Amino acid sequence: MENQKLVRTELLSLLSDLDAATIAWDTVYLRSDSLAARASASSLHPEKDKRLLHIDTFTQEEHVTRELARYGTGLVAFHSESAAFAIVPPFPVSEDILTSGRPMTQPLRTMLEYPHRILLVLVTWGAYVAALYEGPTYQRHKKGTGHIHPPHRKGGSSSARFARRTEEQRKEFLKRAGSNIDEVFGEEPVDYLFFGGNRLILKPLEAYSGVIRKAGARLSPRTLNVKKATLDVISDALKDATTSVLFHP
Repeated sequence: MENQKLVRTELLSLLSDLDAATIAWDTVYLRSDSLAARASASSLHPEKDKRLLHIDTFTQEEHVTRELARYGTGLVAFHSESAAFAIVPPFPVSEDILTSGRPMTQPLRTMLEYPHRILLVLVTWGAYVAALYEGPTYQRHKKGTGHIHPPHRKGGSSSARFARRTEEQRKEFLKRAGSNIDEVFGEEPVDYLFFGGNRLILKPLEAYSGVIRKAGARLSPRTLNVKKATLDVISDALKDATTSVLFHP
C-alpha cells in the first residue's frame, strides 16, 4: 500500500480529475466512529454492501490504521474497475455516505474549501506561539518565551535542587503561556485547534489554558511536528494541519 501527503491544492486538483471521470465509481465516506464500530463488529455478520468491502483493502493495512488513529477524522474511499484509493482528510468526516455512479466529491471539496477558523498552539520548552487563521488567512498571534534551566547532570543534592528549579520554571512557563493564550483567544470562535511541538507538554498545559481544556472534539489528536515554537514555523504548521494522506494499492 503506497501513501503520500497531499496539501489542500493537490487534493482539490485530484477531486477535479475525479469530477471529469466518465466511468462509474463507488464512493464511501465513513466517520471515525463508524470506522471504529466497523472494526469491532462481529465477523458472524456477513457484509451486505460490497462498497464497504472496498474499505477493508485499506483498513487492514497497519500504516493506514496508524494514520486513521493519528488523524481521527474518518476515511473517504473511491473505487472503480480500474483504480482505488482512500483519503484520510484533515478535518472530520461529518456523515456516512455510500454511493455509486459519479464519484461524490462535493462533501470533501466543501470541507477543504470552507474557511475553517483554525487555532495553532505550538509549544516547546522555553517558547510558545499561538496563531489564528480563517481558512488560509492569518488573523492574529501571541508568542512568548521563558527561561528554563536544564537539569543538573551530576547526582546528589545539587542534582535534586536543580531538578526542582527546572520543574518550577517549567510550571511558571506553562502558566504564563496558558494565561496569555486565553487572554488573546479565549473569546474567539474556533472550529479546530491543532497542537504542535513537544507532545508531553499538552497535558500539563491544559491545566493552565481554558482554550485548550474546553476544546474537546475540536482539538485534533495529531501533534504537529514542530522543533522550535516560533513565528517562522507557523505557515508550515498550518500546511501540516490541513494536509491529507492518500493511500492506494
